[in-house]
Amino acid sequence: MPSFPPFTTLNGSGLVVHAGESWYQDVVAGRFDFFEKLGAKARAETVQTAVVQAGQPVSQQLLQDRRHVHILIGPRAPIGPGILHAHPGYLRGFWYLDPAGVNMASSLLRHRFNAEQIDAKAARFFFNGVAGWNLRQNVSKFPQAARKTMPAAFATVFLQDIEHFASPVHYIDSAKILKLVLRAAEGARVYVKLHPTQRAETTAMVQALAAQTANLLISDGSIHDLTQAAQRVVTQNSAAGFEALMQKKPVITCATCDYHHATLVAKHPAQLMQALHSAPVAQAGFDYEKYLFWFLAQNLLEPAKPEFSDLAWAQITAARAEALA
Repeated sequence: MPSFPPFTTLNGSGLVVHAGESWYQDVVAGRFDFFEKLGAKARAETVQTAVVQAGQPVSQQLLQDRRHVHILIGPRAPIGPGILHAHPGYLRGFWYLDPAGVNMASSLLRHRFNAEQIDAKAARFFFNGVAGWNLRQNVSKFPQAARKTMPAAFATVFLQDIEHFASPVHYIDSAKILKLVLRAAEGARVYVKLHPTQRAETTAMVQALAAQTANLLISDGSIHDLTQAAQRVVTQNSAAGFEALMQKKPVITCATCDYHHATLVAKHPAQLMQALHSAPVAQAGFDYEKYLFWFLAQNLLEPAKPEFSDLAWAQITAARAEALA
Protein backbone atom coordinates (compact mmCIF):
# COMPACT_ATOMS: atom_id res chain seq x y z
CA MET A 1 0.00 0.00 0.00
CA PRO A 2 1.43 3.41 -0.93
CA SER A 3 2.19 5.85 1.85
CA PHE A 4 0.02 8.42 0.06
CA PRO A 5 -2.89 6.66 -1.67
CA PRO A 6 -5.08 8.52 -4.18
CA PHE A 7 -7.67 10.60 -2.35
CA THR A 8 -11.12 9.16 -1.76
CA THR A 9 -12.16 10.58 1.59
CA LEU A 10 -10.62 11.71 4.88
CA ASN A 11 -12.28 11.37 8.26
CA GLY A 12 -11.06 14.22 10.41
CA SER A 13 -7.67 15.84 9.86
CA GLY A 14 -5.13 14.50 7.41
CA LEU A 15 -1.90 15.07 5.53
CA VAL A 16 -2.62 15.74 1.86
CA VAL A 17 -0.07 15.93 -0.96
CA HIS A 18 -1.09 18.05 -3.95
CA ALA A 19 1.12 16.81 -6.77
CA GLY A 20 1.44 18.39 -10.18
CA GLU A 21 2.81 17.22 -13.52
CA SER A 22 4.48 13.80 -13.28
CA TRP A 23 4.90 14.07 -9.52
CA TYR A 24 1.48 12.55 -8.90
CA GLN A 25 2.31 9.15 -10.37
CA ASP A 26 5.70 9.13 -8.66
CA VAL A 27 4.17 9.79 -5.25
CA VAL A 28 1.43 7.17 -5.73
CA ALA A 29 4.05 4.64 -6.88
CA GLY A 30 6.20 5.29 -3.80
CA ARG A 31 9.26 6.38 -5.77
CA PHE A 32 10.51 8.92 -3.23
CA ASP A 33 11.89 8.07 0.21
CA PHE A 34 10.84 11.58 1.23
CA PHE A 35 7.15 10.73 0.93
CA GLU A 36 7.42 7.07 1.92
CA LYS A 37 9.08 7.92 5.23
CA LEU A 38 6.76 10.85 5.79
CA GLY A 39 3.75 8.59 5.22
CA ALA A 40 5.12 6.01 7.65
CA LYS A 41 5.53 8.74 10.27
CA ALA A 42 1.96 9.91 9.64
CA ARG A 43 0.65 6.37 10.21
CA ALA A 44 2.63 6.16 13.44
CA GLU A 45 0.98 9.42 14.50
CA THR A 46 -2.44 8.05 13.43
CA VAL A 47 -2.81 10.76 10.78
CA GLN A 48 -4.50 9.85 7.49
CA THR A 49 -2.68 10.54 4.22
CA ALA A 50 -3.76 11.08 0.63
CA VAL A 51 -2.48 12.48 -2.66
CA VAL A 52 -4.47 14.48 -5.21
CA GLN A 53 -3.62 15.95 -8.58
CA ALA A 54 -2.87 19.63 -8.13
CA GLY A 55 -5.16 22.04 -9.93
CA GLN A 56 -8.13 19.69 -10.03
CA PRO A 57 -11.41 20.67 -8.31
CA VAL A 58 -10.87 18.19 -5.46
CA SER A 59 -7.45 19.70 -4.78
CA GLN A 60 -8.83 23.23 -4.74
CA GLN A 61 -11.61 22.17 -2.41
CA LEU A 62 -9.30 20.38 0.01
CA LEU A 63 -6.98 23.39 0.19
CA GLN A 64 -9.80 25.33 1.81
CA ASP A 65 -10.05 22.79 4.64
CA ARG A 66 -7.78 23.93 7.46
CA ARG A 67 -8.12 20.66 9.32
CA HIS A 68 -5.53 19.23 6.96
CA VAL A 69 -1.86 20.01 6.39
CA HIS A 70 -1.17 20.35 2.67
CA ILE A 71 2.13 19.60 0.94
CA LEU A 72 2.50 20.96 -2.59
CA ILE A 73 5.00 19.51 -5.03
CA GLY A 74 4.99 20.96 -8.54
CA PRO A 75 2.75 24.01 -8.16
CA ARG A 76 4.23 27.06 -6.44
CA ALA A 77 0.89 28.40 -5.19
CA PRO A 78 -0.98 28.86 -2.99
CA ILE A 79 1.04 29.94 0.04
CA GLY A 80 -0.64 30.21 3.42
CA PRO A 81 -1.36 28.64 6.82
CA GLY A 82 -1.20 24.86 6.84
CA ILE A 83 0.60 24.71 3.48
CA LEU A 84 4.16 23.47 2.92
CA HIS A 85 6.09 23.21 -0.33
CA ALA A 86 8.26 20.20 -1.09
CA HIS A 87 10.86 19.68 -3.80
CA PRO A 88 14.28 18.06 -4.25
CA GLY A 89 17.06 20.51 -3.42
CA TYR A 90 20.02 21.54 -5.57
CA LEU A 91 21.97 18.44 -4.50
CA ARG A 92 20.57 14.93 -4.59
CA GLY A 93 19.42 13.57 -1.27
CA PHE A 94 18.27 16.91 0.15
CA TRP A 95 14.70 18.21 0.08
CA TYR A 96 12.87 21.44 0.71
CA LEU A 97 9.86 21.41 3.04
CA ASP A 98 9.17 25.11 3.24
CA PRO A 99 6.15 27.32 3.97
CA ALA A 100 7.19 29.99 1.46
CA GLY A 101 8.20 27.91 -1.55
CA VAL A 102 11.22 26.17 -3.06
CA ASN A 103 14.39 27.22 -4.85
CA MET A 104 14.20 30.93 -5.76
CA ALA A 105 11.01 31.30 -3.69
CA SER A 106 12.11 29.49 -0.53
CA SER A 107 12.17 31.16 2.85
CA LEU A 108 15.99 31.02 2.70
CA LEU A 109 15.75 33.97 0.34
CA ARG A 110 15.09 36.14 3.39
CA HIS A 111 17.14 34.26 5.97
CA ARG A 112 20.48 35.58 7.15
CA PHE A 113 23.60 33.42 7.02
CA ASN A 114 25.88 33.95 10.01
CA ALA A 115 29.09 31.94 9.73
CA GLU A 116 30.01 32.67 13.34
CA GLN A 117 27.07 30.58 14.51
CA ILE A 118 28.22 27.47 12.62
CA ASP A 119 30.53 24.87 14.14
CA ALA A 120 33.59 24.74 11.88
CA LYS A 121 34.47 21.09 12.56
CA ALA A 122 30.94 19.84 11.88
CA ALA A 123 30.75 21.97 8.74
CA ARG A 124 34.06 20.68 7.39
CA PHE A 125 33.10 17.06 7.97
CA PHE A 126 29.75 17.61 6.24
CA PHE A 127 31.24 19.58 3.34
CA ASN A 128 33.98 17.05 2.65
CA GLY A 129 31.48 14.21 2.62
CA VAL A 130 28.86 15.86 0.44
CA ALA A 131 31.17 17.69 -1.97
CA GLY A 132 33.57 14.78 -2.19
CA TRP A 133 30.85 12.29 -3.10
CA ASN A 134 29.08 14.52 -5.63
CA LEU A 135 32.28 15.46 -7.42
CA ARG A 136 33.76 11.95 -7.43
CA GLN A 137 30.51 10.43 -8.68
CA ASN A 138 29.95 13.24 -11.21
CA VAL A 139 26.42 13.65 -9.86
CA SER A 140 24.14 16.51 -10.87
CA LYS A 141 20.46 17.21 -11.48
CA PHE A 142 20.83 16.07 -15.10
CA PRO A 143 23.20 13.36 -16.43
CA GLN A 144 26.68 14.70 -17.13
CA ALA A 145 29.42 13.84 -19.61
CA ALA A 146 32.33 11.79 -18.25
CA ARG A 147 34.81 13.80 -16.20
CA LYS A 148 37.89 15.15 -17.97
CA THR A 149 40.39 17.95 -17.51
CA MET A 150 39.53 21.09 -19.48
CA PRO A 151 41.73 24.08 -20.37
CA ALA A 152 41.48 26.98 -17.93
CA ALA A 153 38.96 29.73 -18.63
CA PHE A 154 38.20 33.25 -17.45
CA ALA A 155 34.62 32.17 -16.70
CA THR A 156 31.96 29.55 -17.22
CA VAL A 157 28.40 30.69 -17.87
CA PHE A 158 25.57 28.28 -17.08
CA LEU A 159 22.46 29.31 -19.01
CA GLN A 160 18.84 28.66 -18.08
CA ASP A 161 15.37 28.90 -19.56
CA ILE A 162 13.68 31.35 -17.18
CA GLU A 163 13.34 34.50 -19.27
CA HIS A 164 9.82 33.67 -20.47
CA PHE A 165 8.31 33.62 -16.97
CA ALA A 166 5.14 35.73 -16.67
CA SER A 167 6.60 37.29 -13.51
CA PRO A 168 10.30 37.80 -14.33
CA VAL A 169 12.83 36.63 -11.76
CA HIS A 170 15.98 37.35 -13.75
CA TYR A 171 17.82 40.66 -13.51
CA ILE A 172 19.94 40.32 -16.67
CA ASP A 173 19.10 38.26 -19.75
CA SER A 174 21.30 35.55 -21.24
CA ALA A 175 22.48 37.55 -24.25
CA LYS A 176 23.57 40.50 -22.11
CA ILE A 177 25.31 38.22 -19.62
CA LEU A 178 27.37 36.56 -22.35
CA LYS A 179 28.32 39.84 -24.01
CA LEU A 180 29.44 41.37 -20.72
CA VAL A 181 31.42 38.29 -19.70
CA LEU A 182 33.16 38.29 -23.07
CA ARG A 183 33.98 41.98 -22.71
CA ALA A 184 35.45 41.43 -19.25
CA ALA A 185 37.40 38.37 -20.44
CA GLU A 186 39.34 40.50 -22.98
CA GLY A 187 39.97 37.57 -25.28
CA ALA A 188 40.43 34.91 -22.60
CA ARG A 189 38.50 31.66 -22.91
CA VAL A 190 34.84 31.63 -21.81
CA TYR A 191 32.78 28.45 -21.60
CA VAL A 192 29.01 28.45 -21.92
CA LYS A 193 26.76 25.48 -21.25
CA LEU A 194 23.21 25.46 -22.55
CA HIS A 195 20.41 24.20 -20.35
CA PRO A 196 19.02 20.75 -21.30
CA THR A 197 15.63 22.40 -21.95
CA GLN A 198 17.04 25.52 -23.63
CA ARG A 199 14.68 27.27 -26.04
CA ALA A 200 15.60 27.19 -29.71
CA GLU A 201 15.91 30.98 -29.98
CA THR A 202 18.40 31.14 -27.10
CA THR A 203 20.41 28.27 -28.54
CA ALA A 204 20.54 30.06 -31.89
CA MET A 205 21.66 33.29 -30.23
CA VAL A 206 24.50 31.53 -28.41
CA GLN A 207 25.61 29.66 -31.52
CA ALA A 208 25.68 32.89 -33.53
CA LEU A 209 27.68 34.66 -30.82
CA ALA A 210 30.16 31.78 -30.61
CA ALA A 211 30.57 31.77 -34.39
CA GLN A 212 31.72 35.38 -34.35
CA THR A 213 33.66 35.27 -31.08
CA ALA A 214 36.69 33.01 -31.06
CA ASN A 215 37.02 32.78 -27.29
CA LEU A 216 33.41 31.72 -26.56
CA LEU A 217 33.20 27.94 -26.46
CA ILE A 218 29.90 26.08 -26.21
CA SER A 219 30.51 22.96 -24.16
CA ASP A 220 28.50 19.89 -23.20
CA GLY A 221 31.14 18.85 -20.67
CA SER A 222 30.36 17.95 -17.08
CA ILE A 223 29.36 21.00 -15.09
CA HIS A 224 31.94 19.97 -12.51
CA ASP A 225 34.76 20.11 -15.09
CA LEU A 226 33.49 23.41 -16.47
CA THR A 227 33.42 24.83 -12.95
CA GLN A 228 36.86 23.49 -12.12
CA ALA A 229 38.36 25.09 -15.22
CA ALA A 230 36.83 28.52 -14.58
CA GLN A 231 38.13 31.36 -12.45
CA ARG A 232 34.54 32.44 -11.84
CA VAL A 233 31.04 31.06 -12.54
CA VAL A 234 28.17 33.17 -13.84
CA THR A 235 24.50 32.19 -13.92
CA GLN A 236 21.07 33.58 -13.24
CA ASN A 237 20.01 31.22 -10.43
CA SER A 238 20.89 27.78 -11.77
CA ALA A 239 21.50 24.74 -9.59
CA ALA A 240 24.87 24.62 -11.37
CA GLY A 241 25.79 27.81 -9.55
CA PHE A 242 25.01 26.18 -6.21
CA GLU A 243 27.01 23.11 -7.23
CA ALA A 244 29.98 25.37 -8.01
CA LEU A 245 30.10 26.23 -4.30
CA MET A 246 31.29 22.65 -3.70
CA GLN A 247 34.50 23.66 -5.49
CA LYS A 248 34.70 26.95 -3.57
CA LYS A 249 34.45 28.94 -6.79
CA PRO A 250 33.32 32.58 -6.82
CA VAL A 251 29.78 32.62 -8.23
CA ILE A 252 27.89 35.58 -9.70
CA THR A 253 24.10 35.33 -9.79
CA CYS A 254 21.87 37.51 -11.99
CA ALA A 255 18.38 36.56 -10.77
CA THR A 256 16.36 36.09 -7.60
CA CYS A 257 18.19 33.28 -5.85
CA ASP A 258 17.87 31.66 -2.43
CA TYR A 259 21.61 30.89 -2.23
CA HIS A 260 22.50 34.53 -2.90
CA HIS A 261 24.32 34.75 0.47
CA ALA A 262 27.22 32.80 -1.09
CA THR A 263 27.39 34.77 -4.35
CA LEU A 264 27.96 38.22 -5.76
CA VAL A 265 24.56 39.44 -6.92
CA ALA A 266 24.41 41.50 -10.13
CA LYS A 267 21.10 43.26 -10.76
CA HIS A 268 22.36 45.60 -13.47
CA PRO A 269 24.98 45.34 -16.25
CA ALA A 270 27.32 47.71 -14.38
CA GLN A 271 27.12 45.50 -11.29
CA LEU A 272 27.89 42.44 -13.38
CA MET A 273 30.99 44.06 -14.86
CA GLN A 274 32.16 45.06 -11.39
CA ALA A 275 31.50 41.56 -10.04
CA LEU A 276 33.35 39.92 -12.92
CA HIS A 277 36.48 41.87 -12.06
CA SER A 278 36.21 41.63 -8.28
CA ALA A 279 34.81 38.12 -7.72
CA PRO A 280 38.02 36.13 -7.09
CA VAL A 281 39.24 38.61 -4.48
CA ALA A 282 35.84 39.51 -3.05
CA GLN A 283 34.90 35.87 -2.40
CA ALA A 284 38.36 34.64 -1.36
CA GLY A 285 37.48 34.66 2.34
CA PHE A 286 33.98 33.25 2.07
CA ASP A 287 33.35 30.16 4.22
CA TYR A 288 31.87 27.74 1.70
CA GLU A 289 32.06 24.83 4.13
CA LYS A 290 29.89 26.53 6.72
CA TYR A 291 27.52 27.79 4.06
CA LEU A 292 26.74 24.38 2.58
CA PHE A 293 26.30 22.99 6.08
CA TRP A 294 23.91 25.82 6.97
CA PHE A 295 21.92 25.60 3.72
CA LEU A 296 21.68 21.83 3.36
CA ALA A 297 22.06 20.30 6.82
CA GLN A 298 20.33 22.98 8.87
CA ASN A 299 17.62 24.23 6.49
CA LEU A 300 16.78 21.32 4.17
CA LEU A 301 15.84 17.74 5.01
CA GLU A 302 17.77 14.57 4.22
CA PRO A 303 15.49 11.51 3.99
CA ALA A 304 18.47 9.15 4.38
CA LYS A 305 19.11 10.42 7.91
CA PRO A 306 17.42 8.69 10.88
CA GLU A 307 16.18 12.02 12.25
CA PHE A 308 14.41 12.94 9.00
CA SER A 309 10.92 11.84 10.03
CA ASP A 310 11.00 13.68 13.34
CA LEU A 311 12.33 16.88 11.77
CA ALA A 312 9.75 16.80 8.99
CA TRP A 313 6.95 16.06 11.43
CA ALA A 314 7.95 19.02 13.58
CA GLN A 315 7.42 21.27 10.55
CA ILE A 316 4.08 19.63 9.81
CA THR A 317 2.99 20.09 13.41
CA ALA A 318 3.96 23.76 13.26
CA ALA A 319 2.03 24.20 9.99
CA ARG A 320 -1.05 22.57 11.52
CA ALA A 321 -0.87 24.85 14.57
CA GLU A 322 -0.60 27.90 12.33
CA ALA A 323 -3.62 26.83 10.28
CA LEU A 324 -5.74 26.31 13.38
CA ALA A 325 -4.62 29.45 15.19
